[in-house]
Amino acid sequence: MDKQTFLLKLLATVFSVQMCLLGFEMYRCFESEHPLEECPQVEETFEKTFNVIIATTLALLTGASMEKK
Repeated sequence: MDKQTFLLKLLATVFSVQMCLLGFEMYRCFESEHPLEECPQVEETFEKTFNVIIATTLALLTGASMEKK
C-alpha cells in the first residue's frame, strides 16, 4: 500500500468516527427537553468538522499531485 492510499484510508476512518460521535451528540441533544438551550454548539461543531474534512482532503490531494511532477 502506498503512502497516499494509507493516508486517505486513515483520514476516512478518523472522519467516520467523528461523524458517528457528532451524530450521537445530535441524537442526545434532540432527545432532551430543551435542545437549543442545552446544545447550542452542535451546529458550530458540524461546520468546523466539515471545513477540516474538506481542507485536509484537498491538501492531501494537492500534495500527491505535486509529488508526481
